[in-house]
Amino acid sequence: MLEYLEAFVAGLYSILPFSAQGQQSFLFMMIGMAIGFVVGILPGLGGATTLALMLPFIYNMDPTTAFAFLLGSNAVTATTGDITSVLFGVPGEGITAATIVDGHPMAKKGEAGRALGAALMSSLVGAIFGAFALALAIPLVSPLVLSIGSAEFFMLALLGITFVASLSGGNLAKGLIAGGLGLVLAMVGLDPIDSIPRFTLEPILGEEHALHLWDGIELVAVTVGLFAIPEIIDLAVKGGSIAHENQGKLGGVM
Repeated sequence: MLEYLEAFVAGLYSILPFSAQGQQSFLFMMIGMAIGFVVGILPGLGGATTLALMLPFIYNMDPTTAFAFLLGSNAVTATTGDITSVLFGVPGEGITAATIVDGHPMAKKGEAGRALGAALMSSLVGAIFGAFALALAIPLVSPLVLSIGSAEFFMLALLGITFVASLSGGNLAKGLIAGGLGLVLAMVGLDPIDSIPRFTLEPILGEEHALHLWDGIELVAVTVGLFAIPEIIDLAVKGGSIAHENQGKLGGVM
């Protein structure tokens, strides 16, 4: 346990501006955060794309500086994705899709500032608390995590469907149907164990076009089709702004 804590403190010291090496790493981490903010706000470009774009720039860096740079560029993509989710109903990446459900309706009511404040503050507090909790819990839960198998993942999937049904506004049947449709869409692509194509529509699309479904259906693409396209058509037909009501105060949550 003490070895993990010593490594954790040493890692913090190497990226915080308490030494010459730390100052350089901290500077590149700030640069990475600025780049990640710009990339993350673009719909469909998430953390993985950001890391792929930044790889050519780290070849001549030392490992600590390169890691700090990639850490900064990847850490803010989920937070900046909330901005487009709230304002336009388009997720910056898949994990910000749930923000659309409450955030975008608040923007239509003129409460975009409050929605963004809540999203950004929850992201900040959750990231800091989660990082410290994870660092302290790794020595304790690592044996449990390594023992998780297919049966446990199946139970987690059932738990997720149960949550969907419980959040369906009292209509259990619609919630279960929505969860079932989500499972069907998630099964498209290569089997993760046997690498057998599933539901790639090869007889209909042909082998060349079916290859695009081997990686599965992208959550961002589905969400853009469900939320963004109808919103764009609605704004084009009716005109006006996203907010249907007068804008309230710009201040938000904290």
